[in-house]
Amino acid sequence: MSAIGLLLGLLVLSYVGSILVGGRTIRGFGLPSGAEYVLLGFVLGPRALGVVNGSLVEAFTPLLIVGSAWLTLVAGIGYGQVGQRKIHVGRALAGVLFAFLVAAGVAVVVFFSLAYAPALGFQERLILAGSAGAVSSETTRHAVRWVVERHGAQGNLSDTLADYARASVLAPALILAVLFAAAPGQGLNALSIPERAGLTIALGVVLGLVATVLLGREFRRDESWGILLGTSLLGMGVASRLGQSAIATTFFMGLTVAIVSPHRSDLKTMVASTEKPVVLPVAVLAGASVHLDAPFAPLLIAAGIGARLVVELVRGSLVALFVRSARPAGPLVGVGMVSIGAFSLAAGVAVELRLPGELGESVLAYAAASLLVGELLGPLMLRRALVRAGEIVPGVARLPPPAAVPASPGGEEEAP
Repeated sequence: MSAIGLLLGLLVLSYVGSILVGGRTIRGFGLPSGAEYVLLGFVLGPRALGVVNGSLVEAFTPLLIVGSAWLTLVAGIGYGQVGQRKIHVGRALAGVLFAFLVAAGVAVVVFFSLAYAPALGFQERLILAGSAGAVSSETTRHAVRWVVERHGAQGNLSDTLADYARASVLAPALILAVLFAAAPGQGLNALSIPERAGLTIALGVVLGLVATVLLGREFRRDESWGILLGTSLLGMGVASRLGQSAIATTFFMGLTVAIVSPHRSDLKTMVASTEKPVVLPVAVLAGASVHLDAPFAPLLIAAGIGARLVVELVRGSLVALFVRSARPAGPLVGVGMVSIGAFSLAAGVAVELRLPGELGESVLAYAAASLLVGELLGPLMLRRALVRAGEIVPGVARLPPPAAVPASPGGEEEAP
């Protein structure tokens, strides 16, 4: 396949994604994590059918970088809201703490498991463990939405889990800022690791404030696109040039805009329509980049996914302890939150591009495997948990919540 052919194929995927977001297809069409497109990329890639060869994948690396960072910008702008409903502060805090619990549990198990790989030094084990924790810490909000819409779930537990999932993306953003600051090959050797991580976050905050000032008091849709694109690309370029995390920078830029800008609801609605069109080509290219034969991938996958499932049982027990509506479901609630999504895939892509050779390849393989396992287990276990909690009644049809919330004057819709 030529570069032009691949580009046309990715554009078609983006168009299909825009149809899905625009509400012109049935609700729930497609898997919540986008795992099918990662599989498609792997099958078409150089390690399967070879339709897309390695040089083509490498040529599209800038698209991977920009697409991944844009996805985290969208997550930052939408942070703190599920649809048009604001997340409860207590639930947001709990969601972040649970995400760090999952990350810490996975990282500790992976770190000690990698001791059986004698080729790895202490720093390499630490970075791989931290990367696995960052990839595992998110729960995609689309998994909760997918189950709720398909089965008409209604109740306190559904809302609580949706809030936990939306809030969880703060954890991988912070972890990645630290990981990239600690990775070898820095351009800021005069600064310490905390200072480099702080610079990554500060860059995003400053650009978010700049974007807010440029957006002004009156919301103008066309100008807003140019401002967000320009400032985000500047953030991506500066962070990449300094060897820091571009996706952490864009996330904190989006989060700052969401907090400070008076147009946060309009901006959230505006950029939400771009998530699916961007995630599909990114997922295909990420799948084509996966090296299942990476030397540390089998150990990383076995240890990381095994640890994730155990920690999710712990999380489910804690949720059942503190949330009354979750008690009938018990630890099953945690396993229902195992699905990861676009942010975790973006993290895996970013680490693969940042870390040298086999280390980065192993992390991306782990991200792809986690995506697939989460897709197989998460929605199924979440449905069972909500059935036990009485928020899904098998055989009884309920009117699901609306699939989209109409936007202000542009005619587009936003998925919750």
